[in-house]
This record gives sequence, C-alpha cells and structure tokens, in this order.
Amino acid sequence: MNKKVGIYGGTFDPVHRGHISLADSACRECGLDRLIFMPDYISPFKQDKEISSGEDRFKMLEAILHYNPAFSISAYELTKGGPSYTIETLEHWDSILDDEIYFVLGFDSAVEIDTWKRGEDILRKFPLITAVRPGIDVLDGLAKIDALREKYGANISILSMDPVDASSTTIRERVKKGMSIKELVMPETEEYIFEHNLYR
Repeated sequence: MNKKVGIYGGTFDPVHRGHISLADSACRECGLDRLIFMPDYISPFKQDKEISSGEDRFKMLEAILHYNPAFSISAYELTKGGPSYTIETLEHWDSILDDEIYFVLGFDSAVEIDTWKRGEDILRKFPLITAVRPGIDVLDGLAKIDALREKYGANISILSMDPVDASSTTIRERVKKGMSIKELVMPETEEYIFEHNLYR
C-alpha cells in the first residue's frame, strides 16, 4: 500500500511555531506517513530580498524534526540551486518515490497557486493541504479555494487546526529590535538565532 508523503516547501527564515503546527496537523488530520521540509534555494517571489544562508535555514529546520517522528528534511532545492519552482520539485519526488505525494502550503499561497509556474499542473496532479492563518480574509480565501476545486478538479484539504499568529517577517523584525521571540519559535530555533547572530 502506497504511503502518503507531504512536501512542505518554503523559505523557513526562520521556521516558526506556525510552520510546525501546520506540518503536525497535516500529518495527523490527513494521515501523512512522512512530511519532508524542503527549504528553497531562492523563492521565485523573493529573488530581490536578502535571506539567510541555506545552511542556517536547513540547520534550524533540522533542530525541530524531533517534535514529530514523521518529520524529515531534504536539501534537494538547496543543492539544485537557482529559483525553486514547486512543480519541478513535486514532479521530482513523484518520479523517485512510489508514494502518494501531497503538497503542504500556507493559506495565502494556496489561494494564489494558480498564478504560479504551471500552477494548473500542480492543482490537477497533486493533492494540497493548507490551513487558515490569521490576518487574511478567510471567506474570500475559502471562496477562491472552492473555485480552484471546481475549475481544476483540485483536491485541497483545509485543516481544522487553530490558527497560529506567527510570521518569519515579524520574527526577524523583533530580533532586530531586541524584542522577545519566545512565543513565536521553538527553543531550539531561538537558541540557533542568537548563537549565530542572525537577523541583527
């Protein structure tokens, strides 16, 4: 019987409690046997922004894997280099694994996925898992997801997890201002950020 494998891509600069909660809920609610965190080399949407090194982002993710035995990590996009296009990554894993591949992503990304490179192919070929997050128009987003389901026959699961109000941007800004980030990240992440003087 094929296993269910979730691919959770993103910049993860840094990984925060919202990321971990989404990943954990995806495993539990959708029955994923494995969830692979996939830090990107360069997001096509962030090519003009300064981001932390792939090594730092990878190590911060590596430090939180113990929170769920289903969690793992891949340096596939970091090693490949260049802009990270989701469809290429999903097709790569689909070609080498004999498992059902799911794409795990944030709600704000899910409602815009049809605008991504070959977004239609992602929607037609791969089940999506997402969850509502604070600070967005939920009703408008849910209507957009219903439209994607209808237009592309997309399989999109919306998790019932409580929204977690955390963002990497907020964390970086708080560190820069010398403010606490304890409520937003796991202890391992906070320790790594201060040990390596990130976001100063």
